[in-house]
Amino acid sequence: MTDSGKLIIAAALRVEDAVESAVRAVARLRGRRHPVIIPFIGHGTTRRARVGARLVLGREAVAPSVLETAEGGDAPTPQSRRAVLRASIARFLTAEVPDAEVTLHLPGGDVVVRTDRDGYVDHEVELPDVDPGWLEVGLTGPAGASATARVLITDPEARIGLVSDVDDTIVHTGLTRGLEFLRVTLLTDVRERTPLPGAAALYRALVTAVDEPARPVFYVSTSPWNLHEMLLQFVGLRGFPLGPLLLTDWGPSHTGLFRIGAQAHKLGLVRRLLDEHPHLRLILIGDSGQEDPEIYATIARAIPERVAAVYIRRTTGADPVRIRQVDTLAAEITAAGVPMLAVDDSAQIAAHAAALGLLDEDAVATVRAELAH
Repeated sequence: MTDSGKLIIAAALRVEDAVESAVRAVARLRGRRHPVIIPFIGHGTTRRARVGARLVLGREAVAPSVLETAEGGDAPTPQSRRAVLRASIARFLTAEVPDAEVTLHLPGGDVVVRTDRDGYVDHEVELPDVDPGWLEVGLTGPAGASATARVLITDPEARIGLVSDVDDTIVHTGLTRGLEFLRVTLLTDVRERTPLPGAAALYRALVTAVDEPARPVFYVSTSPWNLHEMLLQFVGLRGFPLGPLLLTDWGPSHTGLFRIGAQAHKLGLVRRLLDEHPHLRLILIGDSGQEDPEIYATIARAIPERVAAVYIRRTTGADPVRIRQVDTLAAEITAAGVPMLAVDDSAQIAAHAAALGLLDEDAVATVRAELAH
């Protein structure tokens, strides 16, 4: 990075700090003085895990219904368009609490960490050989703030994991169409967000193979952490398997003016997952709208033995030139030894995965039935 670039980023960070200080001051004037911990879904192994959360001022505590919905509970009450817009904007107008102590209450004992400049906690912890499945980690912070983070502990006997993009891969967002993306993000209630047909049944089949331990699923997206709760509700409402939502932070950082690029974010996350789970081969699912084909192809070329298959959904209204590029890339990666397929629907993925032994044959009919509804 050039010296001028560093100066620009430093200036942007100072501006962001000033804006956030002003937001915190306004929040306190409006009575929002008490910090609230927003927990994220964590993940790890029986010996080591990553716990994440964010400390903000004055927001209502994260409702238990978020996790209850994600596990099949009652759906949230429908809201008016005005209420949806207010809630959507509120997700981004957070008053973060930086450099504050948060205590993680772990099976092996308490660990005290500090929030970063944007109020985040993102901490790797040692565990005393816990059981696979869901681990609950208590979190306490200043002024009595408390929450419980759920952490997915991958079974060491599992051999396959699923990594999926979110936007236009499990849910229609119109990310490549600016105005459509804004409409969906700001004005569409979580109950009205449209899943990709058959995707939920497909994902359930991919993570529940017969005679195998439960397979983990990781949702990887360049969406901001501000959308974590909404996306978690969507996953539950639409019947997708629950798993960590690995998102990103929008705004200036020490490495750039805006959010981290898709290549750096997703490549880094998938490589980290492979390092953390050396026994897993990954099924990678994305869409043709952004850089998923190139990102997944990079991983398949570098470590083909760790990639079980790559599936790329063709986005609605995609440019024919882009479709040809993806088809050519898929043929190249497949010829090199890693099955890669560009598809139009979930049934095509299910049939191909069943032929590879990645899901049970009976599941193909289930996916087709959900696709038909």
